[in-house]
Amino acid sequence: MNVNGVSAGSQKRFISLDGLRGVAALIVVCHHFCCAFLPKLVPDLANPPYWLADTPLGILINGPFSVSVFFVLSGFVVARAAVKSRDPLYLNIPFRYLRLALPVTVSVIFAWGLLTMMPDAATRLNDVLPNVWLSDTFQHQIPGFFAALYNGFFGAFGINLFHLNPAGNGFNNALWTMRVEAEGSIAIYMFYGVKKGWLHWTVLVLIGLQTIRRPIFLAFIFGAIMMEQWYAGKLRYGYALVALLAGILMGFPSSGFAARFGMGRLPHLIMPGVRDGLIAPIAAALILYAVLNSALLDRMLSSTVPNFLGCVSFPLYLVHVPLLYTVFAVLYLRIRPASHLSLIALFLCFIAISLLLAWAGEAGVDRPVLDWISWSKKKFRSNRDSAPIH
Repeated sequence: MNVNGVSAGSQKRFISLDGLRGVAALIVVCHHFCCAFLPKLVPDLANPPYWLADTPLGILINGPFSVSVFFVLSGFVVARAAVKSRDPLYLNIPFRYLRLALPVTVSVIFAWGLLTMMPDAATRLNDVLPNVWLSDTFQHQIPGFFAALYNGFFGAFGINLFHLNPAGNGFNNALWTMRVEAEGSIAIYMFYGVKKGWLHWTVLVLIGLQTIRRPIFLAFIFGAIMMEQWYAGKLRYGYALVALLAGILMGFPSSGFAARFGMGRLPHLIMPGVRDGLIAPIAAALILYAVLNSALLDRMLSSTVPNFLGCVSFPLYLVHVPLLYTVFAVLYLRIRPASHLSLIALFLCFIAISLLLAWAGEAGVDRPVLDWISWSKKKFRSNRDSAPIH
């Protein structure tokens, strides 16, 4: 596979993949706004939910499915980086972890600061708008700064040294994805970094076992396979519109959809709307396939707004939930009873502030972390190439 020989057209398509990631991030943000202030739209929080959630338009607020899109994109992009990398595994894996952990740690400290200033905002909101989702955050007794520091760098990734980690992701409940992202991307680096011998087969077995335990890891595998097929020229079959429609129709169902529509006897793995089944990774892969093969989707997702969203997608994902638990919980309480217009105004204000903070996070944290990693790898290569041969 000649990944280095990429055409200009293929390079351009990675702008559209950034745009797809940005759109998926915005959907997650909208989903969490609904979790906080419009729980009737969220099947996890209302049974039955408002009818819109059970139509294809529900994909516009289906955050869990957008996370599957994130993982397929990560599989594609990380596999490409792993194939092209000239660096050893012992360098790639720690730097991949740091690329995730450093921005996550800053975001948890940000969340800790907001929760410390407004420790009872979520509780007061829950009193007037009862909502299980609001209980997923620390309230009243907020753990200290060092607990936040530890949670961001270790706890969010499932690492619990000496049982120091506070329970769960109480600073930011969106961080459950970080462990999956780290494990999936590190597995891809290991797969491409260990190419033969018993260690290669050990890696394959471990990936297989992890996929059986958590089928969401199929998203990374699908993304990696699609990367290989794309660069081998075997993924350019057309039918992009069919793939997009199929991806939307398979991806829009949310929690409880199968039971509400008489499909409760289907095997769990192929049941629409379940998070740990096969449908969501397949649907996300179909959407990625559609973007790779559609000139129209390429132009749309490479345009200014999706491109900007793609650039700030990681910090946007990290900062928006703490705002809901604190600042916007307080604002909602002040505008009660909330009219449709006031909710729209609150939503637009939330989007604007989230994007502003995400832009600042990209410029002040995310981009410097990436630049530092790039500089460190170049420094390592330079020292390695200039070392005397004995």
